[in-house]
Amino acid sequence: MSCFQLGELILVSKPYAYVLNNDCRGQRCDYCFQRQSNLKRCSQCSFLYFCDKAYAEEIKQNGKTCQQMIAMIGTIKDYIGPANIPTPSEFIEIFGKVCINTFSIGDNEMQSIGSGIYLGASLFDHSCSPDAEVVFDGTNLHIHAVKHIPHRDISKIYISYIEQLQLTKDRQNALREQYYFLCQCKNCTSSEYNEMMTKLLVSEKEAEQHLGKFKTAFEHIKQMEKNKAGPSSIYSACVQELLSQEKILADTHIYRVKILEYAFNACILNNQWTDAHAMGIQLLKPYRMFYGPYHPTLGIHLYKLAKIQRMLGISSWIVTLQEVETILQVTHGKTHPFYQCLMKILNDSGALPCLSTLSIEE
Repeated sequence: MSCFQLGELILVSKPYAYVLNNDCRGQRCDYCFQRQSNLKRCSQCSFLYFCDKAYAEEIKQNGKTCQQMIAMIGTIKDYIGPANIPTPSEFIEIFGKVCINTFSIGDNEMQSIGSGIYLGASLFDHSCSPDAEVVFDGTNLHIHAVKHIPHRDISKIYISYIEQLQLTKDRQNALREQYYFLCQCKNCTSSEYNEMMTKLLVSEKEAEQHLGKFKTAFEHIKQMEKNKAGPSSIYSACVQELLSQEKILADTHIYRVKILEYAFNACILNNQWTDAHAMGIQLLKPYRMFYGPYHPTLGIHLYKLAKIQRMLGISSWIVTLQEVETILQVTHGKTHPFYQCLMKILNDSGALPCLSTLSIEE
């Protein structure tokens, strides 16, 4: 076979090295990354928990990266002693390779729970319009084709290193800061993608006086989330902002989409299922447009919507869940635990567990 079919597994890779995020420690096993209720602290280090089972110059010029590197040197000194630290030039080379080849390990909801270096996966280049998607099963990395790929040359198959739902300038800045290159994919060189994310319902002149306020409001809501403000406060701020944008921003505008995401998550945390459903439905159009028909984020979002619809007694929840199955068969594959859990739900004639929570892992 001289091509990769839609949904075909391209690569499974175990990490060369990996580490759990600090905010997940004690909740997940440091070895397998699975969520466990009775983890055992390591008796040797009293820190870890287990279940039973050539960019040197650019790094120097990057202030944020330099701060990370200095902090890492300090930590390593504490562990192995100052005498065992590599020379500055050697450390910069090692640190550069780690930065560029590290993957953020996600859970079933695509939330970062750790970081790992995957030697096989590091062969794949980036595109903001990728041919394949990365998902994780514990610490194992899976890459599946999300398009028909007319060849089997891995050096010409592209994955996305970053969140795709961003303006071109923000994606370019993220890639330049972390990976030191300028993306030239079709989404970066064409204006179409950006135009949809900045689409207005009024003329630019009419909208000009509002856009600054919208940006400020968006940054304020983002800060509220970062400061762990209550979901009711976040939801109220989102609704107020969405109402003010309604006749000015198109439903694909990046400010509106991001605020809808905050509102959707706040509703879930507050058990506001009717409002969550309304916000979630509004997110479908931009998600389909910007992520395409086969993307883990779209599948996970639809899975949450199906649960909400079931709780609200909306009969279309089973149709929504069937669409999730179509997406996950491509992005995750039939052997992935998430897909198998979904099939069990569908085969149990409508038994949808955990109606009190939208957590995928429970």
